[in-house]
Amino acid sequence: MDIKILQRKWDNLAKIDPLWAILADAEKKGNKWKIAEFFETGVKEINSLMEYVDSLGITIAQANSRALDFGCGVGRLTQALANYFDQVYGVDIAPSMIELAETYNHQGNKCKYFLNNSSNLNQFQDNSFDFIYSNITLQHVSPRYSRIYLKEFLRLLSKNGILIFQLPSEPNYHVLTKNNKGLIYAFIQNLPTFLIDLYFTGRYYLDQQRQTKKAAMDMYGIKQEKVMELLEANGAKVLDIQENSSAGQEWISFQYCVTKTEK
Repeated sequence: MDIKILQRKWDNLAKIDPLWAILADAEKKGNKWKIAEFFETGVKEINSLMEYVDSLGITIAQANSRALDFGCGVGRLTQALANYFDQVYGVDIAPSMIELAETYNHQGNKCKYFLNNSSNLNQFQDNSFDFIYSNITLQHVSPRYSRIYLKEFLRLLSKNGILIFQLPSEPNYHVLTKNNKGLIYAFIQNLPTFLIDLYFTGRYYLDQQRQTKKAAMDMYGIKQEKVMELLEANGAKVLDIQENSSAGQEWISFQYCVTKTEK
């Protein structure tokens, strides 16, 4: 999936049904999310996340602390992170999401939102964040880009900083074979990257020609052992890995908790 196509897809979703695009609850489809209820899910998620960090015995820098919410959408988690950090930056690829995030922001200058049009995060300096969090975002990004973003997270992470991200490892074929999708997913996931991109790009343009305005949430994964290799090759120390259900039953997914190795 080309980065510009990915941007158009998520910008379309933000214009059609933004809150459901972020939290795809079947009962909330059709702009049925209530704003307060939606943002409360972010507070609960971040509170739980911080309890998890504490359970690992990790202490995050308190003075002038800065956090990054990658794939911030309308700021659901960005604002909740502002309860724990002095400054939180939310980054998203969709202009319409960023506009809504600024509209919904109730944390004042503690939250700042940034549009990111590229496959890197060059607008931010090295070692500039004490905490980086990304959930239910990388699973919608082609591996050729998500690998770059993981490297960028480590570049941005400060000494003793913490990176937590969620990423599917592989399709859950046991579940998929029940609805005859298993063989299709197995075939697609083992294609060369450029053929996977060509497949999804073709799907997108076909949808556009049919004028459906649908921007399907394509799913991608990187096998856990490959993620570990990438992290370790880029100066990361993996502190913990937890199985994660954010990608749904059709995927085997993990949450990684990472810091930098001492050099």
